[in-house]
Amino acid sequence: MSTLKIALTGGIACGKSSVSQIFKKLGVPIIDLDVLARSVVEPKSQGLIELVAHFGEGILNNDKALNRQALRQQLFENSENQQIIEKILHPKILEKMQTDIKKLNAHLVIVEVPLLVEQNLSNLFDRAIVVDCSEKNQLKRLLNRENMDEKLAKSMISTQASREQRLALNEELPTDVIENNSEIFDIERKTQDLYQKLVNL
Repeated sequence: MSTLKIALTGGIACGKSSVSQIFKKLGVPIIDLDVLARSVVEPKSQGLIELVAHFGEGILNNDKALNRQALRQQLFENSENQQIIEKILHPKILEKMQTDIKKLNAHLVIVEVPLLVEQNLSNLFDRAIVVDCSEKNQLKRLLNRENMDEKLAKSMISTQASREQRLALNEELPTDVIENNSEIFDIERKTQDLYQKLVNL
């Protein structure tokens, strides 16, 4: 069976998780790249072994698990470390994604890819879904949800791809946009409508 691989993306606080949960309730298998990213650095994993070989045992907790705060500190100390970490982990994350998709043997699979645009991963998928909202709503939700100050919230939004960049995905692969500026029942209806379209492709 050929599996339709669909990337689900969107800016922080735009509603990706809500859309993902609705698809899950409809019976669509969901793969979360953030979850896979954690799995490839579990104790004794090849990913963690390679990170320790490069950065030393200072990035480990006493129980030999990854100390994420210590690894983040490496990023702050030297911006080039970001590329090193990505070079070590990205191939392992994407390999695990492909393996998990094959195991599912489903008609369609949705993969949550928060940084689809930033990491230029669109070539791995057949279609994309962009959950979009206004920057005003994005900021408002982030402030309410995370209880953070406005300066930090704006900084988090600015480090991601812009709305325009995400919406331009349709130049690279077929893209459906779920606009999420209103109530939760509205996003449920839009997601269910999109589900009907996708299962009939």
